[in-house]
Amino acid sequence: MAEACLRTINATEPKFNICALPSSYLYDRDVPDLEERISRSISPGLTYACHYWTTHLKLSEHRDEIIDGVRNFFSLRLLLWMEVMNLTRDMRHSSKSIIRDAERCQERNAPEDLIRLAHDAWEFVSIYSRNDVSKSTPHIYVSMLPFWPRHRPISTAYMPRTSGLVQPTGAAIDQRELALKGAWRVSEDGGVKSIDVSGNGNRLVAVIRHSIEVIDATTGANVFSLPYWFFLAMDRVAISPDGTKVAFVDSSSTLCIWSIGHGDSVTNPLPDDTGGVESIVCSADGSRIACGLQNGDVYIYGLQQEAFSHGPLKGHTSSVWSVAFAPNSLHLASASEDKTVQIWDVQTGQRVGEPLEGQYSRVRSMSYFIDGPRLAFASQGLSVRVWNPQTRRDLLGPLTGHSSLISFVAFSPNGAFVASASSDGTILVHDAHSGQTAFAPLKGHTSYVNSVIFSTDSARLFSSSEDGTVRVWNVQDLNPPDTQSPTSALSAILSIRYSHDGLRVVSGSEDGAVHVWEVRTGNMVLGPLRGHGQAVSSVDYLSDDAYILSGSDDKTVRIWDASTGQDIHGPMRGHDGWVNCVRFSPDNLVVFSGSSDGTIRIWDVSTGQQLAELFRGNRPIQSVRISPDGQRIACGLEDGSIRVIDRNTGDTLLGPIKAHSDDVASIDFSPNGMRLVSGSGGWLKIWDAQTGEQLVLCGGNHVFFYKLINSVSFSPNGLYVASGSKHQTVCVWDAQNGKLILGPLKGHTRDVTGVQFSPDGSHIVSCSRDKTIRFRDVSILEKNLLQRIDMGAGRDTTSAHSDNIPHSWCGNDDDPGWLLDSCNQRLLWVPPDLRASLVVPPMSLVIADGGSYRLKTDRLKTGDKWTDCYRP
Repeated sequence: MAEACLRTINATEPKFNICALPSSYLYDRDVPDLEERISRSISPGLTYACHYWTTHLKLSEHRDEIIDGVRNFFSLRLLLWMEVMNLTRDMRHSSKSIIRDAERCQERNAPEDLIRLAHDAWEFVSIYSRNDVSKSTPHIYVSMLPFWPRHRPISTAYMPRTSGLVQPTGAAIDQRELALKGAWRVSEDGGVKSIDVSGNGNRLVAVIRHSIEVIDATTGANVFSLPYWFFLAMDRVAISPDGTKVAFVDSSSTLCIWSIGHGDSVTNPLPDDTGGVESIVCSADGSRIACGLQNGDVYIYGLQQEAFSHGPLKGHTSSVWSVAFAPNSLHLASASEDKTVQIWDVQTGQRVGEPLEGQYSRVRSMSYFIDGPRLAFASQGLSVRVWNPQTRRDLLGPLTGHSSLISFVAFSPNGAFVASASSDGTILVHDAHSGQTAFAPLKGHTSYVNSVIFSTDSARLFSSSEDGTVRVWNVQDLNPPDTQSPTSALSAILSIRYSHDGLRVVSGSEDGAVHVWEVRTGNMVLGPLRGHGQAVSSVDYLSDDAYILSGSDDKTVRIWDASTGQDIHGPMRGHDGWVNCVRFSPDNLVVFSGSSDGTIRIWDVSTGQQLAELFRGNRPIQSVRISPDGQRIACGLEDGSIRVIDRNTGDTLLGPIKAHSDDVASIDFSPNGMRLVSGSGGWLKIWDAQTGEQLVLCGGNHVFFYKLINSVSFSPNGLYVASGSKHQTVCVWDAQNGKLILGPLKGHTRDVTGVQFSPDGSHIVSCSRDKTIRFRDVSILEKNLLQRIDMGAGRDTTSAHSDNIPHSWCGNDDDPGWLLDSCNQRLLWVPPDLRASLVVPPMSLVIADGGSYRLKTDRLKTGDKWTDCYRP
């Protein structure tokens, strides 16, 4: 039967675009008469053959003819099979059948090249099925093939038969590791707080803002949701091995157990007066749930009749932050704010041995090794340690590599790896035996990663993040990191500033580093400059570009030699709070700094000594700018007010103006010093710098679409204002009437933390928490073609036809990853791990970890021409 199914698939005509889909711009659901096309072109026999050939293969005897048929399928007919499976709406389950076939090939000692081809096919199918690209069958060819790594078997087999596909070129493509298999958007209005995976590997449970979601761990499809009337007090959640019970904590901090599929039954298993649950876990055998309380108590609750319950277990004197069952479910470890780790006998409820004290303080996450006495844990620091609870000795560690706090740690079920998640947005996987980094950091999340957990076969790693997604990573076929190449120094970038000659930019990062980049090439020419102990929130250049200035959350200011990187004076201390903003005076003599301690201070450039405390208020100062003549200091405060202060006397010349209801995140003088622009919350306002009169409200009542402005900058000619927001976009406004001229310009995948026009006004640079710096060509502003500018991307739109040039990102968050052309048609779907590093007009350069890349679109065959892109 397996051979018959394969013969049926091979004999199918046509072997490409089986349902004559008219355009690659359309989702399948938008194709006219799609059901009629399917019934006419896909026979019941073909449907059966495509759905069940792998099942019959499993039952068949090993023969050379079958091996030949399987090879023919993977090297010639895989894409046709994907068309059929996708159009018959069974694509999400197809990866299961393909991996079964790959396993059969391996079990039957098939040739090594066929095993590699089958496994690559499984990955290809899995990524397609788990992402929005599967909404359009033509993009099996138009999007999936051109982005598939060139050295992989699928590319070798199918790319020679293509023409007119986009060609991605650049360092990001050359260095790409195909780690990210899928990104499932679980939450639209907040982060995914934590996840857990059932022991059978079928279900994944995720905590989001207003509910608990149970998801199919293979397809990402939603299975169940906890009714909205249950409100959560704790982010952590646990699911039983069979996926039928979920433990969580409700709004009264009480442990609850949800029996899935039984009328949404929720029970409270602990005594009525038991609250303040802080941590939760389910045993591997499904017999018990354990929780740790804020008062230091630990409870073990039996889910099965023969499983005894215990508690309260006394031993901790403060909140229990983490609990973890041993793989054999016989022991429980608990870690507390009291700086102790306790081991408990699950059968008796008695403590095993003495607590581990002192050096492992504030443990936030723990995980047991599958076989043997090993316990991995992450405390409030940047490293992971592995400890033997019997000998009470360290076995591994510290395992380092993160640039920010570690939130979660997990051993793989096969005992090979230990993974850690961090607020730096990355996941690290170490060899559980040697402690060496197993492969390069897993990057793709655009916000804090708060949970990681391995699949039961240890081939996949699931992660959740504040970016609202659950991501699935391949950890089976990745290569070890290249120890000869330097690791990236980039963390979230919080500040950016052009040199006055326009040739370089300086950036300040969350990890305290300062970097200098060449604008033309994007190469790092200086740095990382180390000295600050915390985030660098503001940077500046001296007017002759000889020195660089930086201010940090470590309460210090530093001046660096812009040629050598030397720290000229060391830390300049005086502030009692974060230094939020720093600027050189136009005469190059002094530095002004504003701080959350409510003061503006003046420092001598030549000595680094504090000269004066120019201003002291009772609210933090968020932003400071100096007038072009150097005589006035404008500052924006946390209370929403603006002041203009005399540089020499410290007297208030203007204000306080009650400008905003939220803190003034950013402020800037116009080039002639006559106006001020301020950004706060969702509002961008322009003021008369002499009288304090509000002149312009940018965007009018619609400005909240460009919400939560972080940074503002006047253009050199004073005609425009650029803004960057937490909405991940950059906008350009007319400074005379407040109208939106360009934007919202997409590309960043997290908050835009800084924007500035280049000295000649031809470009805008922006930086972001997504660890990228982007340069956009806005020279069109100087060409008086504003009436012909496309508000979405800043390109000429006089043509009524698609130009086949990537033009802008899709503005609909429900359709992530789609690049649109000039007519807003879906041109191309970009894989999640490649979106941040893509250079798309009007963007001229992207600085990112692993480099950037561009798309060659010569003679592109898309839209109704897609039918000519492949020859079977």
